[in-house]
Amino acid sequence: MLSDKSNTYKLSEEQKQFYEDNGYLVIKELFDFGTLYNLKKRFQQICRGIVDKGNMPVFKEPKLLAKGLKGEDLVNKVSDIHFDEVFSTYTEHPRLINVLSQIIGRDMSVMNGMFINKPPGSTRHPPHQDLYYFPFRPADKIIAAWTAIDDVTVDNGCLYVVPRSHKNNVIYRHGNLPDSNKLYHGILEAAPCEPRVCLEMSPGDTVFFHPLIVHGSGENITQGYRKSITAHYASTSCHCVDVRGTVQDELAQELEQEAKRRGMEISFQDLWQYKSKVVSGPSSKL
Repeated sequence: MLSDKSNTYKLSEEQKQFYEDNGYLVIKELFDFGTLYNLKKRFQQICRGIVDKGNMPVFKEPKLLAKGLKGEDLVNKVSDIHFDEVFSTYTEHPRLINVLSQIIGRDMSVMNGMFINKPPGSTRHPPHQDLYYFPFRPADKIIAAWTAIDDVTVDNGCLYVVPRSHKNNVIYRHGNLPDSNKLYHGILEAAPCEPRVCLEMSPGDTVFFHPLIVHGSGENITQGYRKSITAHYASTSCHCVDVRGTVQDELAQELEQEAKRRGMEISFQDLWQYKSKVVSGPSSKL
């Protein structure tokens, strides 16, 4: 069982340099057992309808839906979790914020939060870059945190990263690929997808990664679950950019249509501002 943790974690110069050079950094046992247990319990309560999901979208695995599965055996992820009183104990955890502040600065917003579940039989997430989804810059002031809730292995679909791929400083063309879930876009053109480093992790282990690094995850071929929780953060000094005419244009239109389907007439840029929440430093808009 993981022990209780203090609210600070000092990164060494070696860790900072590893992140800068490779685009990712794994910290072992960053979160304690109690925090992880409460997060998993919240997800299971949402799956069972015990608590109201509120405005959090719940996504189901299409090929498992076709098999008639339900609840935890079907749900792929819960999104926009950073406004939930329980899930926000992760996205605003002082220990996590402390690490993030040493990489992107003290003043930051959480832009996106997801509880991810890979039930048995769930599909891969193809190689992609997170910056493809974001209309804000600069990239070096954006970062993801991803924490294992369960043991994460190659067999149950662990993350993999392509070290140093962020150094090319380019967003590759993405799109829908066969055997992938909706909006789980993958890279469509030649890109550095090797060598892959598979990130097998224990509960509480956390990986931080740059938004331009190429990464993905495999299928879950086991009979157990692979749960994790993740959030993306941006410095409040970031600014929005116009993605029209770029490799992000098609995605922007798709997300605007999805928002419209949910009853919101909103631009790609405004959508992300609407979803953001200042978690450290003075309140600020992108």
